[in-house]
Amino acid sequence: MWLFGKYARFTRLNWTRICENVLLGFLIFAILWKGGKGLETTWLLIALAWMLTFVYWRGKSKENNMPFSLWAGAMVFALLSLLSYMNSKTANYGLDEVLRAVSFSLIFIWAFRRGTSGNFFSKFIQTSVICLLVSGLIGLLVYIFQPVNRFTGTFFDYRFHTDYWPNAWADLLLVSWPLALIWVQKANRISDSLIRHAVLGLFAGFLFLSYSRGAIIAFAGQTVLLIIFTLLNGRNELRARIKEYSFNFSIVVLTALVIFTGANLLRSRFFPVQSLMDKVTFSADEGASSASERAQFWNQSLKLSLDHPLTGWGPYSFRFIQPSLQTSVRATSDHPHNVFLKTALESGWIAALVLAVLIASILAKSSLASVRISKSNSALLMAVAALGIIAHSMIDYNLQFVSVGLIFWLVLGFLASELNWKRSIILNKKLVLSLELTLAIFVLSLAIIETPAILITSAGRRNEALGRSERALDWYSNALSQRFSRDLHLSRAKLLYDLKRYDEAKNAVDNYIYVNEFDYRAYALLGDILRSKRSVDEALAAYDTALMKGGKFNDFGITKSKIKLLIASGRIDELNQVNDSAIELMKVFADAIQNNTHFVALSDNPQEVVALAETFSQMADWKAKPLFEVIAARADYHSQMERAKVKSRPAGYLW
Repeated sequence: MWLFGKYARFTRLNWTRICENVLLGFLIFAILWKGGKGLETTWLLIALAWMLTFVYWRGKSKENNMPFSLWAGAMVFALLSLLSYMNSKTANYGLDEVLRAVSFSLIFIWAFRRGTSGNFFSKFIQTSVICLLVSGLIGLLVYIFQPVNRFTGTFFDYRFHTDYWPNAWADLLLVSWPLALIWVQKANRISDSLIRHAVLGLFAGFLFLSYSRGAIIAFAGQTVLLIIFTLLNGRNELRARIKEYSFNFSIVVLTALVIFTGANLLRSRFFPVQSLMDKVTFSADEGASSASERAQFWNQSLKLSLDHPLTGWGPYSFRFIQPSLQTSVRATSDHPHNVFLKTALESGWIAALVLAVLIASILAKSSLASVRISKSNSALLMAVAALGIIAHSMIDYNLQFVSVGLIFWLVLGFLASELNWKRSIILNKKLVLSLELTLAIFVLSLAIIETPAILITSAGRRNEALGRSERALDWYSNALSQRFSRDLHLSRAKLLYDLKRYDEAKNAVDNYIYVNEFDYRAYALLGDILRSKRSVDEALAAYDTALMKGGKFNDFGITKSKIKLLIASGRIDELNQVNDSAIELMKVFADAIQNNTHFVALSDNPQEVVALAETFSQMADWKAKPLFEVIAARADYHSQMERAKVKSRPAGYLW
């Protein structure tokens, strides 16, 4: 009886409200903990999507009231994402991306059904605003007292000096500030309204401090759209309240200017401040490469997507297959900087078109509704939020950050629920329930199965970082069964190679190539292993493959290793055939080191250039010798200069 009573009380709990509170709590965690970048946040997202789906269908009175077109679009996109991973050409990566895609699809469906009625939507708005404010204040301290020269909010990992993500932070602002405007408009008192407009000004200032050119342009576009829709919807009201609007706008602008200039003034006491003119004129550290290389990535992704148009290359595959098309030093990326081209390349053109049609149908309908005086002002602002992040995602991609993706898909679902949809095909409730729960349970089970191996791999990486090679290998051996292996086999191979266990190292590399045959790093390491085994022909073939698959412009050490192997093995004829191309590549790297293109001067490439230049200098006649001496001197000098700059920078005051 006691157990029965406990069970009865358990079943009487308001699970819908519990789910909503869990979602809000998760949103807080995702924003404040590295912006939701880590695997732990993705795994929690999967559990959240399952919980929302399960609890929704737990109520027997629930009905499938979602338009077939929207439901089918979300489900087809999720299923195609899964299918692309099952057919992935780079299967050691991408599981986290596909699990996020499925989870976001289920959360979008839930958000549509939940709608904006009741208190939850207001709580969602308030939670987003509070989290954004807290994250911004933390980011303000980081911007002032840490070396990073762009505002990142909480989108950073304090353990690594390179892990700051200002563009992702800017995306969060783009999708959140229109929601903050909903919160601002609900102020009841004049003093309350002034404070809320000042908070909105803080968000604008935080966005400007990110120095994200694309995001600022998208923000300007959002503002213009909002003004246009306001003019179209309420000309008489606008005339009556023009003074109030002007005063509120001046508060926002003034606060943004104060926070921008004040933060930079305080930062200048500790660290250099990024020049606004340098960013505008593309004269900053990244130069014009951030713009020109995007065009390259778009063309490359379009070309590669046509090779596998149905299911794509697999999630997160761009990082591995794009380097084979590189034309300049380190001009590579994890994604094509365009959400639809990324989807087309990695999940196939059908998935990209489904995603585009799903988003476009909602945004187009909401825009038309806004012109005709929409159902609510909230719908207009949510449309502006979604349009802003999609516009920026056309030149960058940050939806892999769980906080950004979660708010975007929630907003898209809430927005769709505000619109009037024509009656369409009605699917059987049991069929819809079965499909959604099966999908949710499948991805949750997959995540649970992979979790132990991921934790074991993490333990192996910690031991590897501490120099405990044997212990790291033991941990890695216990994780060999995982599907989401990432660099597991490559790490094993490096450790075994360093321990001179060449046969085992070769087997580990072969295991890596079996799941990902497009990673040039594997072939470079294979060449080193085969060279150590004195298998010259096979080693040279491995180096050639590594260069072809992307090593040419990313790792000059591969070229150096190949040339030195030809010299050591006495293959003068083959050496003469590749000498000219190697020298030209050496000059290209020397120029890149001098300009510190993509921070190449801080990598191992300068040492490799110097080593090969010195080798050529010893072999060359007296006329050619100065050329190699100059190349070696340039590479060494500029590398040392850039490293000295890094060392001379003041340490962070927070960590």
